[in-house]
Amino acid sequence: MPIPVIQTRLKLLFTNADLDVTTDIMPDMLSFSYEDKETNEAEEINLVLKDPDGKWANKWQPNGGEVIKAYIMQGNIDEVTKTLYCGEFYVDELSVKVKPRTFEMKAVSIPLNKPIRRKLKTRAWEKTTLKAIASQIAAEAEISLLFDSEENPTYDREEQDRESDLKFLSRLCEDAGLSIKVTSRKLVIFNQAFYEKKKPIKTITVGNSNILSGNFSASQSETYKSCTITYRDPKKKKANEAAGHSLSDKKSSQPTQNSAVLTYTYVDPLADENGQEYTMNERATSLEDAKRLAKAKLRKLNARKVTGSISLVGDVSLVAGAVIKCQGFGVVDGNFIIETANHTVSNVYTTSLTLRRVNTNY
Repeated sequence: MPIPVIQTRLKLLFTNADLDVTTDIMPDMLSFSYEDKETNEAEEINLVLKDPDGKWANKWQPNGGEVIKAYIMQGNIDEVTKTLYCGEFYVDELSVKVKPRTFEMKAVSIPLNKPIRRKLKTRAWEKTTLKAIASQIAAEAEISLLFDSEENPTYDREEQDRESDLKFLSRLCEDAGLSIKVTSRKLVIFNQAFYEKKKPIKTITVGNSNILSGNFSASQSETYKSCTITYRDPKKKKANEAAGHSLSDKKSSQPTQNSAVLTYTYVDPLADENGQEYTMNERATSLEDAKRLAKAKLRKLNARKVTGSISLVGDVSLVAGAVIKCQGFGVVDGNFIIETANHTVSNVYTTSLTLRRVNTNY
């Protein structure tokens, strides 16, 4: 069955010079790709141009400080029906290849001239919240913050030990079960569980001519029925007790059970009764903290029970973090969240997705 042809155009703006370079680039463009990622990683664009006489390599080169705005537009010249605004990107890598000679440019969504990704820092954060930490880090990077979560963990003390701001903040978000990304000069933190409960934006059905390829798999070997974590009950904390040992009992080498140290176990409501049990090494500071950490960890451990990848005729509506419904594939049918969406424009426009089954139970 032939691939449906949908008219697709690009628009590229170099914002430092307020210059639209689309007309200059299009005659030599071999491919353009935009990789949209749900969490933790920088979004990227990649542009490959034919360059037989060295025109792009020798005469026209972004200087590394360029900022690019990229758009994928569908429709004819007179009327654009759909547009995907890919965002703002910072030129990161330039390369020249020979036989055939091409010029390639890669750009990322994280500012390169700010310390958020590369500079290692050591500092302590005390009596604060995740949103407050994110606000300060965003301000230092001169980007805005979108905190789209009702969950806002509090911390007595958190150590940032030779970590970049982005790595440190990603670690906190992962522990809290939140997603984080940097896009279009904006730091975005959002609740995975909330987004996975949203209605599908589209249904992908086997037999539809827009599907180019796809595969799905289900695995039970690396899934868990429960997660257990220890925490300290502040009401029972005694000055002469620490980590389950009695400091006053110097004659005995055996540990004495500390009534202040308790455990909390979160159980997957749909788990197999004989499933694996996971125990976290870190300790929570309170029962509420234990509940949050155990639940978030179990969600992460079981996130990839059912996964898939699918390639389609280009569709600007398919972006990371959106939910789609897959049907006609068999027992794996259901709602999936898009982990990555790779939009590629060359001779044709295609969209390739990596997916995971949504978890709407916890």
